[in-house]
Amino acid sequence: PNTTTPTKTTMKRRRGEEGSRLFVGNLDFATTEASLRSAFAKYGTVEDAYVPKDKGYGFVTMRSRAEAEAAVDRELQVDGRSLRVAVAERKKKKPDDTQRYVWGKPDEDDDAAAAKEAEEDAADKEKPDFGLSGALAKDEATGNVRRGHVLKFVEPEDASKPTERWRIYVFKDEEVAETLHVHRQSAFLVGRIKEIADVWTTHPSCSGQHAVIQFRKFQQRHVLPYVMDLNSTNGTFLNGDKLDPARYYELRQKDVLKFGNSSREYVFLRADA
Repeated sequence: PNTTTPTKTTMKRRRGEEGSRLFVGNLDFATTEASLRSAFAKYGTVEDAYVPKDKGYGFVTMRSRAEAEAAVDRELQVDGRSLRVAVAERKKKKPDDTQRYVWGKPDEDDDAAAAKEAEEDAADKEKPDFGLSGALAKDEATGNVRRGHVLKFVEPEDASKPTERWRIYVFKDEEVAETLHVHRQSAFLVGRIKEIADVWTTHPSCSGQHAVIQFRKFQQRHVLPYVMDLNSTNGTFLNGDKLDPARYYELRQKDVLKFGNSSREYVFLRADA
């Protein structure tokens, strides 16, 4: 008999029908999965509840879409906090989602990821890119100089605009402070120099050109996201681990980035996950 003990990466979360999974925001860090189950049980059968550690949000899967919709827009409170609830639409899994091709770290949590809130595709093009200046759009006239600043990196030959709609949800003090749409160009510079940064960071521990989020085409088929620390003073952190500078690391669903000593967390998700 197989006596292998299941691990976090081998266990699969239970699924309900399409549209039955809910994003639950504004959670207290002490809230447990059992507390979520109890709060949502009044609306139907809770198939699954998932609360990432110290993130301030979670996911609840009801048995049916109707039960999930019954819980949306309710004035729910758990552990003294008013919850934000929205349907989290799920993206159909692709073959390449199961592999980490190059440079990446082992995925510590292979549970299905979901966007923290459903956003209509029709409205997506009309929404501003909060915090994104487009400063790294290719400029043949200036080459690797942008507005008088020499960039600390050069985009690789396989740089490519992403084919999927990626978002970065910026959490500050347990609340979503910004939503960054990172799918309309191939690279996004993170740093404190406002006139050239695509993702502007104001914390004094962050460097002027701190890191870059780079999309690269793999085997001429898949466009994958990566992050690279640009020899910053106080480092870039991926899921709590400090990254080696000047090296690309692949990003995956639910990965969390932090820059310098800033408390802000940048959660990386597909828009329609």
